[in-house]
Amino acid sequence: MDIELYLPRIVDGPLSSLIQAVPVVLVDGARASGKTTSASRLANSTLRLPQDLALLQSDPLQVLTSMKRPVLIDEWQLAGIEVLWTIKQIVDADPTPGSFILTGSVEPESYGSTYPLTGRSARVLLRPMNRREKLGAGNEVGWLDRLASGEIFTTNPNGDRAELDLLVESGFPGAAPKHDPREWLRAYASTVAERSVAERRDPERVGRLLRVLSELESQAVPDETVWRAADINRETLYSYRDMLARAHVVTPLPAWETNRLKRITSYPKRQLVDTALALALAGIDANELASNPTLAGRYVESFVVAQLRPEVDAAGGYLSHLRTRGGDQEVDIVIDIGGQLIAIDVKAGVNPTPRDARHLSWFRDRMDARIDASVVLHRGEATFELVDGVWAVPISSLWSTS
Repeated sequence: MDIELYLPRIVDGPLSSLIQAVPVVLVDGARASGKTTSASRLANSTLRLPQDLALLQSDPLQVLTSMKRPVLIDEWQLAGIEVLWTIKQIVDADPTPGSFILTGSVEPESYGSTYPLTGRSARVLLRPMNRREKLGAGNEVGWLDRLASGEIFTTNPNGDRAELDLLVESGFPGAAPKHDPREWLRAYASTVAERSVAERRDPERVGRLLRVLSELESQAVPDETVWRAADINRETLYSYRDMLARAHVVTPLPAWETNRLKRITSYPKRQLVDTALALALAGIDANELASNPTLAGRYVESFVVAQLRPEVDAAGGYLSHLRTRGGDQEVDIVIDIGGQLIAIDVKAGVNPTPRDARHLSWFRDRMDARIDASVVLHRGEATFELVDGVWAVPISSLWSTS
């Protein structure tokens, strides 16, 4: 993206606030998600790695102290953990907020107690663009705020229909202008696999695991199902999965945890960082989704989660799902913000019925005091109350600004 044509990102506000509050801000996220573009707007000087790696390594302390702050180090992980120790030395001597911005595509193995910048830094996660951001509305009032005010239920009784074609439109800025983004997305996955060699992983197995996960999108299945389908063993799955998670390519939706409900599954829902990426790797197009409602349901759910993640991140909340063992009761998405809950079921159809509210009604009966809203998101155009306390709302409301 050209900075002159910059599309506001939801993370821009939190990022600007952190730069005014702490000496070092780390911007993590999947490769090609727009980290450099967003961070560059707030920096006064920049080191781009690997291009400037030799300069940085020649005398890290002298180079970094001579640059006008905030200093952006792009893809900092290519310089190794040593650069963080140099930054620690600098900010310990001068803890001025907004001294350094570090962008990285692969998290270090740990942000634990031995991490040099503990107590001196904060981090934000930049995800691929959601549709609201792609429409240029990333800095406008978001869906969660409109839901909290009740505006969602009164100002958008008839929204736009969320067509299945939207699912194959990637949130990676680099894929957007391509004639066939699937080629770009498959090449992206190949690059992820090839770069895994640096961490002593087999790129063929990494690629195979990504394809299996793309076919299991939004399914809560045991680890054994995954490693058998990928033709690898358990230890390899855990090693490769953790590597892909640190690269922000695999973003599972964890199971919600509570001691108030019994017999809840602990399996996460398998999800890749971008729904279009999952579809490209699985070889599924919009026509196949239209002809297979069950398949469409899984990927529509993944798409909705991807729309919500940046907003939930900015609100300091958490996303999860709930499923009882045996699958008798299921809530597709549980958003927890400061202990208050928003329960969401996602329907790929356009005409939800009261029956579609049954899982949310069950959940409200058991968690009523903590439920802020219960919503069935659907691909149709109408907003209305399905049953007492459960609303049907168009998926398009996630990016609508009116």
